[in-house]
Amino acid sequence: MFTLKLNTISLLMCFFFCTLSHAQKDTTYIDQNFKVNETYSLFGDNVKLRAEPNTTSEVVTLVRIGDTITILKKTDEFLQDATSKSAWYEVDFQGNKGFIAGKFIANTHKKSGNQQFYFRFESDDEQGKLHIRIVHNTKTKAYTEATLKLLDENIGVSFEEHHDLKNVLRILKVNYFGDSCGAESGKTVLFLDTNYKLIKVADLSSIGDGGVYSLSETFTYKTDENNGQPIILFTKEEEEQVDEEKRWFETKKITRIYEWNGSKLVPEFSKEFKKRIEN
Repeated sequence: MFTLKLNTISLLMCFFFCTLSHAQKDTTYIDQNFKVNETYSLFGDNVKLRAEPNTTSEVVTLVRIGDTITILKKTDEFLQDATSKSAWYEVDFQGNKGFIAGKFIANTHKKSGNQQFYFRFESDDEQGKLHIRIVHNTKTKAYTEATLKLLDENIGVSFEEHHDLKNVLRILKVNYFGDSCGAESGKTVLFLDTNYKLIKVADLSSIGDGGVYSLSETFTYKTDENNGQPIILFTKEEEEQVDEEKRWFETKKITRIYEWNGSKLVPEFSKEFKKRIEN
Protein backbone atom coordinates (compact mmCIF):
# COMPACT_ATOMS: atom_id res chain seq x y z
CA MET A 1 0.00 0.00 0.00
CA PHE A 2 2.83 2.35 0.90
CA THR A 3 4.54 1.69 -2.44
CA LEU A 4 1.27 2.31 -4.28
CA LYS A 5 0.88 5.67 -2.58
CA LEU A 6 4.40 6.67 -3.49
CA ASN A 7 3.86 5.68 -7.12
CA THR A 8 0.60 7.60 -7.19
CA ILE A 9 2.30 10.68 -5.79
CA SER A 10 5.09 10.36 -8.35
CA LEU A 11 2.55 10.19 -11.17
CA LEU A 12 0.74 13.26 -9.83
CA MET A 13 4.04 15.15 -9.54
CA CYS A 14 4.90 14.10 -13.09
CA PHE A 15 1.55 15.40 -14.36
CA PHE A 16 1.92 18.66 -12.44
CA PHE A 17 5.42 19.50 -13.62
CA CYS A 18 4.77 18.48 -17.22
CA THR A 19 1.59 20.55 -17.28
CA LEU A 20 3.43 23.48 -15.73
CA SER A 21 6.14 23.33 -18.41
CA HIS A 22 3.44 23.62 -21.08
CA ALA A 23 1.79 26.63 -19.46
CA GLN A 24 4.24 29.34 -20.40
CA LYS A 25 2.13 32.44 -20.85
CA ASP A 26 4.59 34.21 -23.11
CA THR A 27 4.85 31.31 -25.57
CA THR A 28 2.99 31.16 -28.86
CA TYR A 29 2.48 27.53 -29.84
CA ILE A 30 2.97 26.62 -33.49
CA ASP A 31 0.08 24.60 -34.83
CA GLN A 32 1.35 22.68 -37.85
CA ASN A 33 -2.10 22.39 -39.45
CA PHE A 34 -4.22 25.10 -41.02
CA LYS A 35 -7.83 25.32 -39.83
CA VAL A 36 -10.81 26.13 -42.02
CA ASN A 37 -12.36 29.59 -41.41
CA GLU A 38 -9.25 30.75 -39.53
CA THR A 39 -7.17 33.76 -40.61
CA TYR A 40 -3.46 33.43 -41.38
CA SER A 41 -0.64 35.64 -42.63
CA LEU A 42 1.28 35.10 -45.86
CA PHE A 43 4.81 33.74 -45.45
CA GLY A 44 5.67 34.12 -49.12
CA ASP A 45 5.94 37.48 -50.87
CA ASN A 46 4.27 38.44 -54.16
CA VAL A 47 2.46 35.12 -54.11
CA LYS A 48 0.10 34.48 -57.02
CA LEU A 49 -3.48 33.87 -55.95
CA ARG A 50 -4.60 31.34 -58.56
CA ALA A 51 -8.07 30.75 -60.01
CA GLU A 52 -7.49 26.97 -59.74
CA PRO A 53 -5.21 24.82 -57.54
CA ASN A 54 -2.31 24.67 -59.99
CA THR A 55 0.51 26.85 -61.31
CA THR A 56 -0.92 27.32 -64.81
CA SER A 57 -4.34 28.81 -64.06
CA GLU A 58 -5.25 32.50 -64.17
CA VAL A 59 -3.66 34.83 -61.61
CA VAL A 60 -6.43 36.55 -59.63
CA THR A 61 -4.07 38.93 -57.80
CA LEU A 62 -0.74 39.11 -55.97
CA VAL A 63 -0.49 38.73 -52.19
CA ARG A 64 2.38 40.26 -50.17
CA ILE A 65 4.17 38.86 -47.15
CA GLY A 66 2.18 39.61 -44.01
CA ASP A 67 -1.14 40.04 -45.83
CA THR A 68 -3.94 38.12 -44.16
CA ILE A 69 -6.07 35.44 -45.78
CA THR A 70 -8.91 33.21 -44.58
CA ILE A 71 -8.72 29.47 -45.22
CA LEU A 72 -11.92 28.25 -46.91
CA LYS A 73 -10.98 24.68 -47.80
CA LYS A 74 -8.08 22.27 -48.10
CA THR A 75 -8.00 20.68 -51.55
CA ASP A 76 -6.77 17.26 -52.64
CA GLU A 77 -4.25 18.87 -55.00
CA PHE A 78 -0.56 19.34 -54.15
CA LEU A 79 2.25 21.63 -55.23
CA GLN A 80 5.45 19.60 -55.37
CA ASP A 81 9.00 20.63 -56.16
CA ALA A 82 12.45 19.20 -55.54
CA THR A 83 12.42 20.02 -51.80
CA SER A 84 8.80 20.07 -50.63
CA LYS A 85 5.21 18.99 -51.17
CA SER A 86 2.28 21.05 -49.89
CA ALA A 87 -1.48 21.05 -50.35
CA TRP A 88 -3.33 23.77 -52.19
CA TYR A 89 -5.86 25.75 -50.11
CA GLU A 90 -8.87 27.70 -51.25
CA VAL A 91 -8.64 31.09 -49.54
CA ASP A 92 -10.28 34.48 -49.35
CA PHE A 93 -8.10 37.57 -49.71
CA GLN A 94 -9.92 40.87 -49.37
CA GLY A 95 -13.01 39.42 -51.08
CA ASN A 96 -10.99 37.69 -53.80
CA LYS A 97 -11.32 33.90 -53.75
CA GLY A 98 -8.59 31.71 -55.14
CA PHE A 99 -5.95 29.11 -54.35
CA ILE A 100 -2.57 29.31 -52.59
CA ALA A 101 -0.21 26.44 -51.72
CA GLY A 102 0.39 25.82 -48.01
CA LYS A 103 4.14 26.44 -48.31
CA PHE A 104 3.39 30.15 -48.81
CA ILE A 105 1.25 30.47 -45.65
CA ALA A 106 2.70 31.19 -42.20
CA ASN A 107 1.70 28.82 -39.41
CA THR A 108 1.89 31.71 -37.00
CA HIS A 109 2.92 35.36 -36.80
CA LYS A 110 4.28 37.45 -33.93
CA LYS A 111 5.20 41.11 -33.56
CA SER A 112 8.11 41.90 -31.29
CA GLY A 113 9.50 45.41 -31.06
CA ASN A 114 9.47 46.97 -34.52
CA GLN A 115 9.80 43.65 -36.31
CA GLN A 116 7.17 41.24 -37.62
CA PHE A 117 8.09 37.57 -37.37
CA TYR A 118 6.51 34.94 -39.62
CA PHE A 119 7.00 31.23 -38.92
CA ARG A 120 6.45 28.30 -41.26
CA PHE A 121 6.86 24.73 -40.09
CA GLU A 122 8.11 22.07 -42.50
CA SER A 123 8.24 18.38 -41.71
CA ASP A 124 10.32 15.81 -43.51
CA ASP A 125 11.39 12.21 -42.98
CA GLU A 126 14.53 13.09 -41.05
CA GLN A 127 14.09 16.33 -39.09
CA GLY A 128 11.55 19.12 -38.91
CA LYS A 129 12.49 22.64 -39.93
CA LEU A 130 11.25 26.05 -38.87
CA HIS A 131 11.48 28.75 -41.54
CA ILE A 132 11.52 32.28 -40.12
CA ARG A 133 11.09 35.57 -41.95
CA ILE A 134 11.58 38.91 -40.20
CA VAL A 135 9.93 41.92 -41.83
CA HIS A 136 11.86 44.96 -40.61
CA ASN A 137 10.28 47.56 -42.89
CA THR A 138 6.50 47.34 -43.08
CA LYS A 139 6.27 49.87 -45.94
CA THR A 140 8.66 48.16 -48.36
CA LYS A 141 8.08 44.66 -46.91
CA ALA A 142 11.86 44.20 -46.68
CA TYR A 143 12.70 41.03 -44.79
CA THR A 144 15.47 38.67 -43.79
CA GLU A 145 15.09 34.94 -43.30
CA ALA A 146 16.58 31.95 -41.55
CA THR A 147 15.92 28.21 -41.30
CA LEU A 148 16.33 26.29 -38.06
CA LYS A 149 16.62 22.50 -37.88
CA LEU A 150 14.35 21.45 -35.05
CA LEU A 151 15.20 19.10 -32.19
CA ASP A 152 11.52 18.21 -31.79
CA GLU A 153 8.31 19.05 -33.64
CA ASN A 154 6.19 20.05 -30.60
CA ILE A 155 7.26 23.70 -30.38
CA GLY A 156 6.36 27.25 -29.47
CA VAL A 157 8.14 30.59 -29.79
CA SER A 158 8.71 33.43 -27.34
CA PHE A 159 10.74 36.64 -27.14
CA GLU A 160 13.00 38.36 -24.67
CA GLU A 161 14.55 41.81 -24.58
CA HIS A 162 18.18 42.36 -25.66
CA HIS A 163 19.55 42.86 -22.10
CA ASP A 164 22.00 45.49 -23.47
CA LEU A 165 23.93 42.86 -25.40
CA LYS A 166 26.09 44.34 -28.15
CA ASN A 167 24.42 44.50 -31.61
CA VAL A 168 21.39 42.54 -30.35
CA LEU A 169 17.86 43.82 -31.03
CA ARG A 170 16.02 41.03 -29.25
CA ILE A 171 16.16 37.38 -28.28
CA LEU A 172 14.04 34.67 -29.89
CA LYS A 173 13.46 31.37 -28.11
CA VAL A 174 12.14 28.26 -29.82
CA ASN A 175 10.70 26.19 -26.97
CA TYR A 176 10.45 22.41 -27.16
CA PHE A 177 7.89 20.42 -25.19
CA GLY A 178 8.43 16.71 -24.57
CA ASP A 179 5.56 14.34 -25.32
CA SER A 180 5.74 12.77 -21.85
CA CYS A 181 7.33 13.14 -18.46
CA GLY A 182 11.00 12.24 -18.62
CA ALA A 183 11.23 13.28 -22.25
CA GLU A 184 13.82 15.94 -23.07
CA SER A 185 12.51 19.40 -23.80
CA GLY A 186 14.20 22.80 -23.53
CA LYS A 187 14.82 25.65 -25.95
CA THR A 188 16.98 26.98 -28.76
CA VAL A 189 18.19 30.53 -28.15
CA LEU A 190 18.69 32.88 -31.12
CA PHE A 191 19.82 36.51 -31.15
CA LEU A 192 18.47 38.97 -33.73
CA ASP A 193 21.33 41.32 -34.57
CA THR A 194 21.19 44.91 -35.83
CA ASN A 195 21.35 43.67 -39.44
CA TYR A 196 18.18 41.65 -38.77
CA LYS A 197 20.12 38.40 -38.98
CA LEU A 198 19.18 35.54 -36.64
CA ILE A 199 22.18 33.93 -34.95
CA LYS A 200 21.76 30.59 -33.21
CA VAL A 201 23.46 30.83 -29.82
CA ALA A 202 22.70 27.61 -27.92
CA ASP A 203 20.44 24.62 -27.36
CA LEU A 204 19.39 24.39 -23.71
CA SER A 205 17.90 21.19 -22.29
CA SER A 206 15.22 20.55 -19.68
CA ILE A 207 13.98 17.23 -18.26
CA GLY A 208 11.48 16.58 -15.48
CA ASP A 209 10.63 13.02 -14.45
CA GLY A 210 8.12 13.15 -11.62
CA GLY A 211 10.55 14.05 -8.85
CA VAL A 212 12.87 11.15 -9.71
CA TYR A 213 15.22 13.10 -11.97
CA SER A 214 15.42 16.64 -13.26
CA LEU A 215 17.79 18.57 -15.51
CA SER A 216 17.70 22.28 -16.17
CA GLU A 217 19.98 24.38 -18.40
CA THR A 218 19.36 28.13 -18.36
CA PHE A 219 20.76 31.47 -19.45
CA THR A 220 20.60 34.35 -16.97
CA TYR A 221 21.48 37.82 -18.23
CA LYS A 222 23.43 39.84 -15.69
CA THR A 223 25.85 42.76 -15.38
CA ASP A 224 29.52 42.22 -14.56
CA GLU A 225 30.20 43.89 -11.21
CA ASN A 226 33.79 44.66 -12.20
CA ASN A 227 33.27 46.49 -15.50
CA GLY A 228 29.51 47.04 -15.77
CA GLN A 229 29.29 45.05 -19.02
CA PRO A 230 26.50 42.54 -19.73
CA ILE A 231 27.33 38.88 -19.23
CA ILE A 232 25.44 35.63 -19.71
CA LEU A 233 25.44 33.10 -16.88
CA PHE A 234 24.92 29.53 -18.07
CA THR A 235 23.64 27.25 -15.31
CA LYS A 236 23.28 23.49 -15.44
CA GLU A 237 21.44 21.83 -12.54
CA GLU A 238 20.78 18.13 -12.08
CA GLU A 239 18.86 16.40 -9.30
CA GLU A 240 18.46 12.65 -8.99
CA GLN A 241 16.64 10.56 -6.41
CA VAL A 242 19.06 7.98 -4.99
CA ASP A 243 16.81 6.47 -2.28
CA GLU A 244 13.04 6.69 -2.68
CA GLU A 245 12.19 5.38 0.80
CA LYS A 246 14.52 7.78 2.62
CA ARG A 247 13.83 10.56 0.09
CA TRP A 248 17.49 11.16 -0.56
CA PHE A 249 18.47 13.29 -3.55
CA GLU A 250 21.78 14.09 -5.15
CA THR A 251 22.05 17.61 -6.59
CA LYS A 252 24.76 19.00 -8.84
CA LYS A 253 25.05 22.58 -10.09
CA ILE A 254 27.63 24.00 -12.48
CA THR A 255 27.83 27.55 -13.85
CA ARG A 256 29.89 29.29 -16.50
CA ILE A 257 30.06 32.97 -17.49
CA TYR A 258 29.97 34.00 -21.15
CA GLU A 259 30.36 37.33 -22.88
CA TRP A 260 28.77 38.36 -26.18
CA ASN A 261 31.25 40.15 -28.47
CA GLY A 262 28.59 41.30 -30.93
CA SER A 263 28.61 38.17 -33.11
CA LYS A 264 29.30 35.15 -30.89
CA LEU A 265 29.72 33.89 -27.33
CA VAL A 266 33.15 34.11 -25.74
CA PRO A 267 34.41 31.54 -24.91
CA GLU A 268 32.76 29.23 -27.45
CA PHE A 269 29.59 27.73 -25.99
CA SER A 270 29.95 24.21 -24.65
CA LYS A 271 28.06 22.06 -22.17
CA GLU A 272 31.23 20.18 -21.28
CA PHE A 273 32.95 21.23 -18.07
CA LYS A 274 36.53 20.40 -17.21
CA LYS A 275 38.29 21.35 -14.02
CA ARG A 276 41.28 23.59 -14.47
CA ILE A 277 44.57 21.81 -13.83
CA GLU A 278 47.13 23.93 -12.03
CA ASN A 279 50.71 23.70 -13.31
